[in-house]
Amino acid sequence: MSPEPFFGTDGIRGRAGEGALSPDNLRRIGRAIAAFAREKVATSPRVFVGRDTRPSGPALLAGVAEGLGAEGVPVEDGGVLPTPAVAWWSAGGGCDVGVALTASHNPVRDNGIKVFLPGGRKTSPEEERDLDARIRAAAPTGAPATVRARADVADRYVDAVVAMLAGGGRLDGLRLVVDCANGATQATAPRVLRALGATVETPVGSDAAGAINDRCGTESPAAWLEAVRTRGAGGGLAFDGDGDRVLVADETATVLDGDPVLHLLAVDLDARDALVGRRVVATMMSNFGLEQALHARGIALDRVDVGDRFVAARMRETGASLGGEQSGHVVLRWGEALLGDGTVAGVAALQAARRRGVALSRCRAEVPRCPQVLRNVRVERKVPFAEVPPFVAAMDVERRALQGRGRVYVRYSGTEPVLRIMVEGPDPDEVAGAVARLERAAAAIR
Repeated sequence: MSPEPFFGTDGIRGRAGEGALSPDNLRRIGRAIAAFAREKVATSPRVFVGRDTRPSGPALLAGVAEGLGAEGVPVEDGGVLPTPAVAWWSAGGGCDVGVALTASHNPVRDNGIKVFLPGGRKTSPEEERDLDARIRAAAPTGAPATVRARADVADRYVDAVVAMLAGGGRLDGLRLVVDCANGATQATAPRVLRALGATVETPVGSDAAGAINDRCGTESPAAWLEAVRTRGAGGGLAFDGDGDRVLVADETATVLDGDPVLHLLAVDLDARDALVGRRVVATMMSNFGLEQALHARGIALDRVDVGDRFVAARMRETGASLGGEQSGHVVLRWGEALLGDGTVAGVAALQAARRRGVALSRCRAEVPRCPQVLRNVRVERKVPFAEVPPFVAAMDVERRALQGRGRVYVRYSGTEPVLRIMVEGPDPDEVAGAVARLERAAAAIR
């Protein structure tokens, strides 16, 4: 059996200091990035690194930098930055390769590595296979690296985002509760919102001593929603640990996940003749209700595999101006660039609702939610489905039963040892039953 690949759905991710992120492997990764960049990007590549707030971040930086140093490649360290800021710096030519050290929404014990190439795009599956082979072939030794601190990038990113969004309208008079997941957006997202006129309160997820994603952020929104409710706010935004995902709360403290946010932005762009091709790119996880709501307005939903990089790739292929995931990844086209930025998406949604003159709760209600259940089943190994005929047969039965009325979608997580089972259909009891049967059938996976 071939070894587990370093790269999953969204970069390299795992327990900090172990496995793929052991000290030896970090040096191998640094060497591989240097060799890849020198061959594919620039003969003397400039590598820029930003990280989220995990305590393991400096150790990851040191390990990767030693690998880069062994290849004679210097490093610029941007410190704590949202992942979208690293992508923005790459897109603007601030570096040849951007590296974000983050495990996104994962618990604090985890960490990870995302690589950005010119134009601010994430590495493709083919490029990741190339990097994977280079990592395995690299020596685990390092050398002292030249690391230059770049404390100015966060300020420049905030200024650029404010300038980018200013034309969409002010947010004066809007009181928001913002949850930064104790993560990378703490020093950036509230500044952007305040610069555009919003009143921002951060009672949750902005604890400098708090653990990233610990009972806060997009994965644990209960405390944030309670704060929206009790403080009488007009809404709120919650980010994940590295700031590329956002959830919006309406004035009733009810969540708008990626599906109603995509619909809100699509309707706004379409009204301004700015929705290229009158299409929205989303993944297989988006609810059938989004597809119905867009279809009613003559807008097509183009589905791709799970992962915002697949959304962005299809947007590049088709020229689409909007795409995203139900989880809160939203990708917007700004000129030639594609931005998967939680702050940009969240502010754009608030501005779109203001332009339409409607409450966020009404925007949420415009997307009917087809009953959907997502169950995560832990597995020891990610065995190809073709090697588990009983499970394949169980999936076929459920798909035939829901044909034309719903969907069954099953996949392995790219970042955790988890099988994700999603079923949606018109009847909640039927959906629940199908999920339960598939969960039992998943016991055949060993």
